[in-house]
Amino acid sequence: MTINKIIYVLDTNILLHEPFAFLSFKEHDVVVPMTVLEELDSIKDRNKDVSRDARIAIRALEDTLVNASPEQVLAGVKLPQNNEQHPSGCLSIFNDYALDESKVKLSFNENDNRIISAAIHLQATNPNNKVVLVTKDINMRLKAKGAGLAFVEDYRTDQLIDDIQFLTKGYHEFTGDFWQHVKECESETQGRNTTHYIKRDLLPNSYINEYLIDEGEHFAGKITGGDHEKLAIADLSRERLMAKQAWGIHPKNIYQGMAMDALLDPAIDLVILTGPAGCGKTGITSTIISIFVQTSVKIKSIAQFLQRNIIKNFSFTNQIKTPSKLFLGECYV
Repeated sequence: MTINKIIYVLDTNILLHEPFAFLSFKEHDVVVPMTVLEELDSIKDRNKDVSRDARIAIRALEDTLVNASPEQVLAGVKLPQNNEQHPSGCLSIFNDYALDESKVKLSFNENDNRIISAAIHLQATNPNNKVVLVTKDINMRLKAKGAGLAFVEDYRTDQLIDDIQFLTKGYHEFTGDFWQHVKECESETQGRNTTHYIKRDLLPNSYINEYLIDEGEHFAGKITGGDHEKLAIADLSRERLMAKQAWGIHPKNIYQGMAMDALLDPAIDLVILTGPAGCGKTGITSTIISIFVQTSVKIKSIAQFLQRNIIKNFSFTNQIKTPSKLFLGECYV
């Protein structure tokens, strides 16, 4: 079989995830089942954030199809293209409600089943085209495969890094005791801060702001600098990492401790947290952001008070500027 083009059938959650997703499939055709429009319509009037995305998606689809006749909408309307070298595909609406229920493999009682049935129908009527159902619903992908749909995909156009599994974890974990792996070390202490200088041979593929932990109960460090020969390791200790707190929120494990330390470090510009659902990414970051917001509000209030009551009485100035900067850093949990 020769594949001429790909037909992508979009699930509702794709347009809620990215309202302009139908523009991301380049020269391939995009089909939006009528059931998807029905679901977007039922969501757009709810008092939730997702309602805004539903309204944007509906408006974007309407702007694309506004000048098309009913026949053209069903057949496909040419999508706008970026340039002549990269032609675009077509956008069409598929009336899945017109399908013969006796010929479909799934019950019509669920919207997911209607969308899957639409994709299966397109697969059967377009044997020379690859028909792909795009959905972020894992169970729906399984159902579609079980019903006979050959191709199902997640929507990954928004993922900036394709090979995320190859990213550095942001920390190095040593078996046993860390110091058993260190042959030479120089240390210096300033106040309560101790920095160790070890040979880079121990960690040839390491970067600044990466953390070091071992299987013990005490050691934890962070790479703060170095050159081709040596690495500078800040001795943090597990106790200090686990004692981190923001608005009464404490880390539950050493990985959350490293994340909070990175987020609270004003010298780090960006933090990227990765991990499975429930590991604390959202809770930790939202807590840290709350601190910055509250601090910014307090600084602004103080500045306004000074401007009203003190600074305005001086002839050399009548305003105060309070720039604030949000710092984030590199850490993976």
